[in-house]
Amino acid sequence: MFKDRRLIWVLEYIFGGILVIVPLSGLAVRQINWTEANLCAVGLFVVCLGVILISCASSMRQRMLLARRIDMLAEQIARGRPTKPPA
Repeated sequence: MFKDRRLIWVLEYIFGGILVIVPLSGLAVRQINWTEANLCAVGLFVVCLGVILISCASSMRQRMLLARRIDMLAEQIARGRPTKPPA
């Protein structure tokens, strides 16, 4: 199950990075003509979508680590081993 989640957040980082890099490089290379405000707005919207995907991937990674810690703690409690309090 963790491998599937890891694959998902790797894809989110890759797809999110593409959504950030491609439109920004297109806007940077091309001289912006302010009469083409729609094109600029769409490019910035796509960049924002990429940033959102990257932040979702980061939070998913943190949730995955927390789920792993909770599973380890549940196993320790089920075995009857004493657990250390978190530092």
